[in-house]
Amino acid sequence: SLDVTQAIARAKDAGHSETRAELSGRIYQFDISRIDSGGETIGAVLLCFDITERETAEQARREFTANVSHELKTPLQGIIGSAELIENGMVKPEDMPRFIGHIRTEAQRLVALIADIIRLSQLESREVAYEKEQVELLGICKRVIARLEHAAQRRGITFHLAGTAGKFWGVDQVVDEIVYNLCDNAIKYNKENGQVTVLVSETQEQVVLTVEDTGIGIPSEEVERIFERFYRVDKSHSRAIGGTGLGLSIVKHGAAYHKAKIEVNSTVGEGTAISVIFPKS
Repeated sequence: SLDVTQAIARAKDAGHSETRAELSGRIYQFDISRIDSGGETIGAVLLCFDITERETAEQARREFTANVSHELKTPLQGIIGSAELIENGMVKPEDMPRFIGHIRTEAQRLVALIADIIRLSQLESREVAYEKEQVELLGICKRVIARLEHAAQRRGITFHLAGTAGKFWGVDQVVDEIVYNLCDNAIKYNKENGQVTVLVSETQEQVVLTVEDTGIGIPSEEVERIFERFYRVDKSHSRAIGGTGLGLSIVKHGAAYHKAKIEVNSTVGEGTAISVIFPKS
């Protein structure tokens, strides 16, 4: 590469140089040092490091910092704005409940966002040592659906649950979060009066959770990105329905914690089916 050639030339003059180059989708760092002997330059040592993972992680951290700053700033601005209007006596008594309600809603968004950030950090860093036990996936699904029943009813959405017990070694709390976030999304991104089908199936070696909705679907070019933090397929719709934008990231890391695989099948305008395949052992 031209960059490396120029870096070698700089090293011959200055004694040392560094450069980075992207080759075949990988990122490499080149450290070049001149070799002198008897007052003459006799060559150069070139060290090459593959820094792809490090750079990718750093980029993800930068994006996360930028995104979380924006996500925290938005509700805080709403809270401060409403509080200032109340403080300056610019809110009529009859409008006071609406402004206080807005402050409460935005504060709840902040609390939910911070809770999800902490949860994601715990799953990523493995800083919490969870005790594994034999969990029953069908029972967890029943529990989650009961918690989400009210939210589903508000949009006229009907849950259908079927399948086998689906017992495997796992962490009840983490599996609960996986099921909850998939079902919660299936409600939020569904159509009015839609359906959510939750299916538990199993073989001798694995247990499969499938959550299928009749919602807006995901364009094929965006399927790989939906598990990124704060990534939203329909940004305007997402703002209207709330949520932290971290649900599928929690699903991804919860699945990784169980060495489970995730499969996504989606058709725009028809719906999405997401499967999590847990190994039994």
